[in-house]
Amino acid sequence: MTIRRQLLLGLLAATLLCVLGAGISLFRSLLEEANELADLQLRQLALALPDEFEPQSGSPVAQEPEEAFVLQAWDEDGQPLPVLPDQPVLPRYALAGFADVTLRGEDWRLYGETRRGRYVQVAQAQAVRDQLAWKMTMRAGAPLLVFALILALLIVAVVGRALAPLHRLAESVAGRSPDALTPLEAQQMPPELRPVALALNGLMRQFEAALTAQRTFVADAAHELRSPLTALKLQLQVAERAGSEEERRVALARLHERLDRSTHLVRQLLSLARHETALTASQLQTVDLGQLLEAAVADHSALADSRAIDLGVVETLPAPVLVQADPDGLQVLLNNLIDNALRYTQQGGRVDLQAALEDGRPLLRVSDNGPGVPQQHHARLFDRFFRPDGNDAWGCGLGLSIVRHIAEHHRADIALADGAAGRGLQVTVRFPQPA
Repeated sequence: MTIRRQLLLGLLAATLLCVLGAGISLFRSLLEEANELADLQLRQLALALPDEFEPQSGSPVAQEPEEAFVLQAWDEDGQPLPVLPDQPVLPRYALAGFADVTLRGEDWRLYGETRRGRYVQVAQAQAVRDQLAWKMTMRAGAPLLVFALILALLIVAVVGRALAPLHRLAESVAGRSPDALTPLEAQQMPPELRPVALALNGLMRQFEAALTAQRTFVADAAHELRSPLTALKLQLQVAERAGSEEERRVALARLHERLDRSTHLVRQLLSLARHETALTASQLQTVDLGQLLEAAVADHSALADSRAIDLGVVETLPAPVLVQADPDGLQVLLNNLIDNALRYTQQGGRVDLQAALEDGRPLLRVSDNGPGVPQQHHARLFDRFFRPDGNDAWGCGLGLSIVRHIAEHHRADIALADGAAGRGLQVTVRFPQPA
């Protein structure tokens, strides 16, 4: 149900209930007042009855409904006396005051009194009193109904005017295209809508940033894929034109190498696209960083042995280092850090892995004693497809970009520093302090 309909229905229903309640209360009050007035009239009629009852000497017949009553009298012997002509004949009840009786299915209000040996009884039908109270209620309630109608019209006008800025906001958002992400004019809106407009502006900024990142990613990926695909085609042509078996073998070996590089590039692109999305609460689990490092060493031991690189875990703490994280994401993060360290470390080098607590914050640290990265390039190492000059090892420049995205989703910080003795590169990923 829309806000407008809720407001209208709620306000109109409240108005109707108030009017009905006021009408019922007014009717009961007027009915009570009419009963008191009618009782007084009955008593006055009985008191004003003449002492002598003669034929045709009664009062005139009532001309108004509220004046309709039955006046009767009996003498000392209980014989009826003529008072008013053409009246209903009611039984003698021998009252000394007021009483309510039902006669032939009709309710009556009676007053009886004995004076100077004569019994006088005055009666009035309850329907007459109800009719009188209803007429008084209608006369008093007609202005109330008019004001209720005016109130309803005012409510409709007020709600429509109050919700007009909301409709304008909806129209301004609905009329935009995905490329039109200019901010809304929040300062010109009512105070109630400014938080909504500011939130929409923030969402549009994030959406614009996501679109820009997507376009950049697609453009960079297309550019990076074009070169290896072209090189593959050229290498295949070289293999086809090979004049000897040795030339064909060398050409096919280079073709395999380029295919490996292209496969690595595609795998890294897919990993980057997968880890650009934010984590959900269901993905978070308790991860032991020490066990994660041991599994990573086992996975990369063959590559490290092929290059005679000493790969191992140092300074293992007696207590486990636990974090709330996505296990798959942390595995990808660690694999990229180890892969980079092994790729750029010279033959016979060293790569150390460490899980520790520092100022109460869990951390992962990967350090090597390779050639390292100049300080001026540290800030750009996490950019997509960036590779410092002078590196002989092949790569696509996406590993640290993937690491940065995964760390951001875990609200972790990444710090780069020189390795031991000022040689190599040390990458430290610090996670938030556990709650």
